Amino acid sequence: MNTKTVIRLMSLLSIWMWTGEGFFFQPQLTTNPYLASVTTNTVILQRPYCVFDQSCPGCDVWLVAGLCSATGTFDALASSTTNCLGLSPYPTAFQPSSRNFFLTKVGPLSSFPCNQSTTDHYFIVGAEGSCHVANCNGVLPAGSNVCFKYLLIDANGTLVNSSNWSSNVTLVQLLSCNSINDGLSGRSGAMCVITTLLCVALALLLLLALLTCLKCCCKKDGKQISVMNSIRIPRYDTHNLKERAHPYDNPSYQSDVKNYSSSDTLPKAGTRKL
Repeated sequence: MNTKTVIRLMSLLSIWMWTGEGFFFQPQLTTNPYLASVTTNTVILQRPYCVFDQSCPGCDVWLVAGLCSATGTFDALASSTTNCLGLSPYPTAFQPSSRNFFLTKVGPLSSFPCNQSTTDHYFIVGAEGSCHVANCNGVLPAGSNVCFKYLLIDANGTLVNSSNWSSNVTLVQLLSCNSINDGLSGRSGAMCVITTLLCVALALLLLLALLTCLKCCCKKDGKQISVMNSIRIPRYDTHNLKERAHPYDNPSYQSDVKNYSSSDTLPKAGTRKL
């Protein structure tokens, strides 16, 4: 067999794999770097473009999602029934002694042609949260190993074609608060450096504030400079007491008040000796 024949056969096989025989397609996680493809109870998959033959009027693409341990159970049940949509309703899919999988609709077959870009479109498994409809898109059991499979189902609920099962996907497991090490050994070197720098900066800031206060209250030429002496405070007299001589002056400081009775402000810095 020459090289041209091998290349031709490989090309035909590739076309056959992507244009109607879903058994060679395997669901993949999205490659979008801005999306979290796997969380505690959701998974983001690439949509099944150009996977199934478009010559199936009225057919829809469905997704079966469940624990990887339940893949054999679904395959056995799907091959022995004429309507696989009611095999495992979502609300009870993951309860004890249940079948541990559920089916949810992805969209009509006509929405997944071969000429559509697959990089910008995705399907979120678990987008409807804890829903209560038989075939809703509910969340997955947190921290479990899950697998997925695309299905081509006709208007009667009969399975027409299907893809391969995806690889095992392990959901994120939440950690208990008691298992988190909050001691010094559990901190990274970068965190220790940042904490040290912030402490030093705070200490310098407090020292600068203290020096500023001391400077304002320091002595110059043997005399203490008061901060209050540099502040001008307007004098206030009530209009109904103008005839009286400073009714609110403290008698104990009467001699001081007389020196400034004609001024509209209190003493300024430098007007009197300390």
